[in-house]
Amino acid sequence: MIRYPVTVFRRFVWPAAGADFATPEDHGLTAEPFTVTTTDGLRIHGWAFLPPDAWGMVVVCHARNASKSRTLAHTRLLVDQGLAVVTFDFRGCGESAAPRHWWRDGLWGPLKDLDAVVRHIDLAHPAFAGRVALLGCSFGGNMAIAHAGTAGRHYPAVVLDSVPLVRWVGMLDTLLRRERRGARFRRTRAVTDLVVARAAALWTRAGPLYRHARRSVRALHGTRVLQIVGARDSMFDVEDSCRFLRSDCAGPVTVWRVPAGRHLTNHLADPAGYASRVVTCLREAFGSAFSEEDLNDRNTVG
Repeated sequence: MIRYPVTVFRRFVWPAAGADFATPEDHGLTAEPFTVTTTDGLRIHGWAFLPPDAWGMVVVCHARNASKSRTLAHTRLLVDQGLAVVTFDFRGCGESAAPRHWWRDGLWGPLKDLDAVVRHIDLAHPAFAGRVALLGCSFGGNMAIAHAGTAGRHYPAVVLDSVPLVRWVGMLDTLLRRERRGARFRRTRAVTDLVVARAAALWTRAGPLYRHARRSVRALHGTRVLQIVGARDSMFDVEDSCRFLRSDCAGPVTVWRVPAGRHLTNHLADPAGYASRVVTCLREAFGSAFSEEDLNDRNTVG
């Protein structure tokens, strides 16, 4: 029982190094690898996908304990719509370097990774100026929304897929309550879980990050936000997450509930709908004018 709280605490404070388990070639894609250096000296690795005549660019941020390879199915959908895509490994994941001292990072370190990637895009792909959007999956969406309104730049659109815009300690409480069903010493474990969840939230500075994200969405004037949630997502309180944007976001918010969607499976549950919703959001955000025939072509999922 002594080992249990230490194991759970480490699990929430130090994310697992999600290795790449697939390649772009597995999805029929050709990537241009790149590396950037963050302000605290870490090397971050990424892939750029640049279809001919791309009409916009999407920066895709992966979930916690994952890697950029986990976003390749999303990338395939977006590239098929004529969009350029940049995806990368957050620190300690995939090919990217890990910080020497995780406890100094908390949940904030990955914001530096996203900032470094966006600065790279400014220099390497200036043709997309004004037409760069963010798409974040789960924890990657938390980073995207915290960055978007506080980075000193304007994003026409932000797409959030399965993103828990909730207080982290509450989400951990729910997760641990589910995990201890049927366990031995449930009362003792419930007390332990309560303490560990609060210790992890305090250690990682989750509370300040939540408030930072709230300030960020209040600054998203002129930014369209598409929130994609699975109707069967039980990872977090979906209604609470929707309220976060509804009550504070300065820009227009559209919520799409995917009937058969679960956490991080919305693009698989309805790929055609996913592509169509994202393309519609980005076209309106970028102010792009396409003919009806062209739009129908782009909304065909390969």
